Amino acid sequence: MIIRRSLSRITVPYAGKYVRTITSTLPASQPLNVMIREHLQDMRLRESLDPIPYSSDAPFVTVNKPAPGEMPHRKVSIIGCGQVGMATAYAMLNQTTAGTIALVDMNAEKLEGEAKDLRQGSAFHQNVRIQADSNYEVTAHSHLVIVTAGVAQKDGESRLNLLEKNVSIMQNIIPKVFAFSPDATVLIASNPCDIMTAVAAKVGGPTVAPGRIFGSGTALDSSRLRSLLGAALNNVDVQSVGGYIIGEHGDSSVPVWSSVRAGGVPILKHGEEPNEILNSMHREVVESAGDVIKRKGYTNWAIGLTSAHIGKAVLEDIGSIMPVSTCVRGLFGIEEDVFLSIP
Repeated sequence: MIIRRSLSRITVPYAGKYVRTITSTLPASQPLNVMIREHLQDMRLRESLDPIPYSSDAPFVTVNKPAPGEMPHRKVSIIGCGQVGMATAYAMLNQTTAGTIALVDMNAEKLEGEAKDLRQGSAFHQNVRIQADSNYEVTAHSHLVIVTAGVAQKDGESRLNLLEKNVSIMQNIIPKVFAFSPDATVLIASNPCDIMTAVAAKVGGPTVAPGRIFGSGTALDSSRLRSLLGAALNNVDVQSVGGYIIGEHGDSSVPVWSSVRAGGVPILKHGEEPNEILNSMHREVVESAGDVIKRKGYTNWAIGLTSAHIGKAVLEDIGSIMPVSTCVRGLFGIEEDVFLSIP
């Protein structure tokens, strides 16, 4: 997805289409920079599409985007302040992408302790206002809401086992979020992520523009793969390794090996199949959450950093492309209201 203040465009990857030669498609009389810009804009429209409504019955509504310079003080609310929520808050605090961070949790005593702990370190980061309350009123006028609330995955447990309890939690959260922040973008990080994102979108209803509710999806899976590849390539900087894992977050995710590059060099030659080493890397990605949970009881830092990174792309209107969870009905032969991650 191209991420701005909400999902801007969905790319349709790996369809076998290639960029045409610029000089053969645009008049030679135009300045080169104009030719390139118009060509790339045309390519972007050809290779991507608008976000898809959560249901075929839902009307398409557009996002009310703030005018440039209209968001000088940005507010982020984090719903659920367990391990993942606090890791997200800590990562966002250090990125200084928000002027206010509001924390919401049912456990008021623990919540106040977490907020107090963060405030006491305020001498060592830029000025960020930290609010905390069990009442959703504290989230009012948020630009971004990150939902991490839900029952946590246990050792040996599938993310899908969390479904029933977390659906009920999501149905309670989303109406309260939009009651106080009707124009907010909502990022879902609760598991099972793709299903929770679908639930949140349906609870949000037809008045919420497609793309304003989306999930962290396989952005984390992709980061795990890139980190493994970077380490395997003699500790190459992970920022120099690109590539996507798409589909469902977790056990059934799909690595797109044709997208993987290190320093711009494809890791596989055209038509080459992944070998056992690469397949074992993907297995390690799939099993990594379970391994971390087995060792420390929960996962938090990687998903916290992932959520903060996505949040930064939204708040700063960066236009990053990353695989996050959204409705893919009508793509790849999918006819149902399915939510999966694509770039």
